[in-house]
Amino acid sequence: MRLSSTMKLTALVGATASLALATPAALGNSYIPPKSQIFHGVSETGHIQHYRSFVDQTGSHSAISLSFFHWGVPLGTGALERYRRTRTRGVVSLSTAPGGQSEVITPEGIARARGDKYMLSLNDSISDSKQVVYLRLFPEMNGHWNPYSAFNADGSRRSSSHSTKNFRKAWKRFAIIVRGGPRAKINNRLKRLDMPRLLKAKGNNDKIYDRLDVPKKLPKPKVAFIWNPQTRGSPNVSGNQPADYYPGGKFVDWVGADAYAKFSNSTLWNNLNAFYRKYDSKPFVIGEYGPWDSDPVGAFMNQMHNWARSHGRTRMLIYYRSVSPTNIFNIQFYPAAQNALRSQLQNSEFMPVPPEYRGRNNGN
Repeated sequence: MRLSSTMKLTALVGATASLALATPAALGNSYIPPKSQIFHGVSETGHIQHYRSFVDQTGSHSAISLSFFHWGVPLGTGALERYRRTRTRGVVSLSTAPGGQSEVITPEGIARARGDKYMLSLNDSISDSKQVVYLRLFPEMNGHWNPYSAFNADGSRRSSSHSTKNFRKAWKRFAIIVRGGPRAKINNRLKRLDMPRLLKAKGNNDKIYDRLDVPKKLPKPKVAFIWNPQTRGSPNVSGNQPADYYPGGKFVDWVGADAYAKFSNSTLWNNLNAFYRKYDSKPFVIGEYGPWDSDPVGAFMNQMHNWARSHGRTRMLIYYRSVSPTNIFNIQFYPAAQNALRSQLQNSEFMPVPPEYRGRNNGN
């Protein structure tokens, strides 16, 4: 998530030494890179020239652009066009609040159908774009700095509208609607999960669907859901662990975690290994990583990439620089790490361009 340096308490990540990939049946529509390759990405700033600067800094085209959105902001504001022009796939990191401001909607509000119009708009815009988009929904949810977390920093629970039960329901509703399909089937699934029908309709053919032009069959976009908690809670208390927020394998396509040099010690790597091992049916993503504040010789950068290549389900890594090309997270402030990253991205495992953009320039 986009956080100030003092809030970035990433007590992270977990895994096994296994090199085995999950079976095709377990992967579903995850849109993993082909042939055991890995996508590398970078957080975007909203300006294409800054993406190009990162390409110059690393000597390699990155296949993924990570965007930070808050609830209600449409993808049609420019992100989809930037992905196309940079020949990248987008990862949309979605919060329920603008950075540092009050939340727009609670997990309970989402579960109770108060945000359905926004979910329908995402279904529509991603479908229209015909692009692959990964939704990194409510990341680091067990971190108290996020408005959708169930806990405060002192370990006290927030209101029931932020409970982990409501979080899991909100996630399921989001996935069911945005993935699309027959309207009646969507409604039946929601009702079975004890949630209102789409748009709180009284029946599958409610007049609200005609009024809001909701088709009987929603399009099925090329979308995959990334579940990206911290590998242990902050606060690290019972009820605020990753599993408390896990909505179930049917609603998750990728599992991920974040890692920074600032927190690189045996605890981080042990947590990362354990977390990776626990969710062994899913492809794995390092949703945010970087040399922030503590990588003077590039050791963390090399360790992170070597870890990814030795843990075969890891199919995506995303370098975090927040939403600015000049803040403390940027690679130019860590020359040794920058050199290490340039070298690492020359390895054959990294696929610089998604398959759909091979042989195309698209203005980049």
